[in-house]
Amino acid sequence: MKLKYILLLAAAVLLAGCAKNELPLFDEPFVYVETSTGSNVSVVGADMKATVTYYIGISCPAFTDPIVVNFAVTCGSGVAEGVDYDVVTPGGAVTFLPGIWRMPVRIQWKDHAIDESKDNTVTIAITGTSPGTFTIGFPGPAAKGSKLVITKKNL
Repeated sequence: MKLKYILLLAAAVLLAGCAKNELPLFDEPFVYVETSTGSNVSVVGADMKATVTYYIGISCPAFTDPIVVNFAVTCGSGVAEGVDYDVVTPGGAVTFLPGIWRMPVRIQWKDHAIDESKDNTVTIAITGTSPGTFTIGFPGPAAKGSKLVITKKNL
């Protein structure tokens, strides 16, 4: 009898707790930019000579028509394109075909010392989508993932 009471009590506790503390469902389509490890910040050495791949991703139900995501690469006052880096991915846009959920944006970093007192950041920011029904960045007021900030440092 005692075992039945314990099992009944355990079942009641489990069933009562199932509907509480559920995470909100984000069913709106969105686009984001990140490093290969999922971060929205990164650091590269001033002496780096390599091409690094960053990623633009989409989250949406299956689709049949291409989705175009536009992005801009901007830099702070302490770095310059052609001197410190080159954007390898052409055109400022990536196109997602059906079944593709992540596209690369490549930046070739160049060995060039920087002035640490200046803004040595390179930012990849999503500027729009076509169709325009996508939220830029992860849902929520912070819009995390709408841009990726890469800081070049003397390491």
